[in-house]
Amino acid sequence: MTISAPVAERAALLVAGRSEQHDLESLLRGMGYLPVRLDSADLVPSAQESVALCVIDLRQNGEALRTARAVRAQHPQAVIIGVADPERPTASADAIRAGVFDVLPRPATARDLEALIANAREQASLASMPQRERGLDTASYGIAGTSPAMRLVMDLVQRAASGRCGILICGERGTGREMIARAIHSHDPNQVAPFVKVDCSAPTPEEIELQLFGVLNKRGRAVPPERRSLERIGQHSRLRDSDGGILFLENVMDLPARAQARLVRVLRDREVFVGDQAEPVALDIRAIASVDGSVEAALEEGRLRPDLYERLSLIRVDVPALRQRREDIPVLATHFLKELCKVNGKPIKTLTRPALTLLSALPWRGNAPELRSLLERLILLVPQGLIRLEDVLAHTQLEGSISPSGFDATLRQARARFERDYIAAVLQHQHGRIAEAARVLGIQRTNLYRKMRRLNLMRGKSGREA
Repeated sequence: MTISAPVAERAALLVAGRSEQHDLESLLRGMGYLPVRLDSADLVPSAQESVALCVIDLRQNGEALRTARAVRAQHPQAVIIGVADPERPTASADAIRAGVFDVLPRPATARDLEALIANAREQASLASMPQRERGLDTASYGIAGTSPAMRLVMDLVQRAASGRCGILICGERGTGREMIARAIHSHDPNQVAPFVKVDCSAPTPEEIELQLFGVLNKRGRAVPPERRSLERIGQHSRLRDSDGGILFLENVMDLPARAQARLVRVLRDREVFVGDQAEPVALDIRAIASVDGSVEAALEEGRLRPDLYERLSLIRVDVPALRQRREDIPVLATHFLKELCKVNGKPIKTLTRPALTLLSALPWRGNAPELRSLLERLILLVPQGLIRLEDVLAHTQLEGSISPSGFDATLRQARARFERDYIAAVLQHQHGRIAEAARVLGIQRTNLYRKMRRLNLMRGKSGREA
């Protein structure tokens, strides 16, 4: 098979059953592709001939999968999309494993096909970015982001990792505070150093003190500074376990006052008595703590000792909430979607651009865990491989809706508020480009201009009037 050079970049291989051949050829030609029909995997063109797209009918499952593998081997950059009957989920799963990007239910439409191709190319673009441009390594840290805010966080992580000073990580629950601590640990030159996590919000003060120190403090009276003795800890304690590595104190403001005082002495002296030993032992611990509220308020209220704060906060990392870095949401959602499909044994599903834009507009008061929960609900309840805007709306709870107006708003008011916020989010996502925003919204540019004037929306990058 030979494809002429001027159209090679828009070439599409068509592996279709007879009943679908004409419809799919017309569909591809209408999208600007040159469809070339294949009858078997043996006819897949060589790697020298550029192929942009391959559409495979999965009716003949064995031959179709053989062709998918051959196309993937010869043309790794091509987008391979399958067409299958909705009542045959096993065919979709087999196709995904054979290298098909996603599967469309029969009959395929130009709109769905265009959305899948766009998503496939966007994911391929993200995957091919150098690490410094992508931001965080999601496989290592479980967090993702290319926003300026997250770039600053990770730059600080890399610069601070080689030291041994205390670090305070501030951020709301669900912003990835523990993952930031683990990222610091992974950048440590000593790769085998322990990482010990202690949740300071234990049910009782005695329980957390025993867990951290291994023994309770038996001091009956205050000891003058000149006669003070070192702290005594148990051989089996979290402090002892973290020697030479990192002690991560989650929710440090919940640590009882007596345990805070003991911890200050350990971090100050760097020596302890272990068990019944009479000779002190050096203790090399790097303390990293996380807080999810106002540190200043905790200091004023006496919930956090100033001397402990000073030892923990030589470097402070402020992790932004998800709603403060909305440009990261598409990357994070795509990462979660792949991970959750694998965990739940589902074929890889894809979010359309309007669905991603809507996700970027939601408030996410629960941050990444809330986003992850919604996506897990979607992959379990949405039957098709393509998750659309209406699917997100159908499975988003009212309290997670965009700028909720409360239960006193009429349906018309709620619809108008949603329309304004959604259009604003699209404009922001497209950096104020009217033509691109209109394409995502599925309306004419003139119609979008009218809506913007009616809703008092600005064209700027913010997507709305200040």
